[in-house]
Amino acid sequence: MSASETAMLCLIAVIGHLMALFWLCVEDYEVDLSRDRIYDLPIKDPQVRRELKNSLHTPLHAVVLMIFLLAGLFSSRSVGSFFASLLLTAVWAEIWHYSSHRAFHLKSLHWIHAEHHKSRLSSPFTALSFSFWEKFIFDLGILGALALIDIFVFNLNFFGIAAWFAAYLVINSYGHANYEIRSENFMEVKGKYITSTVYHALHHSRYTGNYGLGTRFLDRVFKTEWPDSEAVFDQVVVQKKPLSSLRETVGETEGAAK
Repeated sequence: MSASETAMLCLIAVIGHLMALFWLCVEDYEVDLSRDRIYDLPIKDPQVRRELKNSLHTPLHAVVLMIFLLAGLFSSRSVGSFFASLLLTAVWAEIWHYSSHRAFHLKSLHWIHAEHHKSRLSSPFTALSFSFWEKFIFDLGILGALALIDIFVFNLNFFGIAAWFAAYLVINSYGHANYEIRSENFMEVKGKYITSTVYHALHHSRYTGNYGLGTRFLDRVFKTEWPDSEAVFDQVVVQKKPLSSLRETVGETEGAAK
């Protein structure tokens, strides 16, 4: 492996923890980014200890990607292949995450995902708190499909794929925080298509629905979106009123997600 490849793998191995610590400091020091609290509830110490323990195998993302790299895959280094690989990874990850996430909520497979859902009130470290098998299946599903494309269709770029993993770990960190950093006008355009911290917080507190990773597209197609997602965002961000219980809903919830 080259020095730049090694550096990128090291970044992926540690960036999740660095971002979790950053967002915890944001909250502890009441930086303006954390002003819109989603749930007016405390995160208890046992949850933090459990999440920290589960986060120890977060470098698995880097390890699995390294194995594919050492196998001679993802060898293209052109600028065009970087952007193509980044885009392809983002699209496939969205599909793979949604489909596997919904599958993990089936009774027969829920043991894979149950550890993550012990955190009904999510925190930045919840983004790192998965079972070993869930992390492994997530990585293998993404990289295995990309490897087939690399072998049979066209060569992919390691750095494009790695850039997606790094961005995923950054975004997923504040995507699990108990506060919303997006502005009041987010729902006017971008929020119609892109998920928010509020959006995923509802998945944790209600245990089902809002399965999407970065977009709302598949939730809408398969009717698994909580119908009050935008109303909750409005209450938290615009009205500055955090939710007072994990079961609280806002407005109409007819056709609730499953």
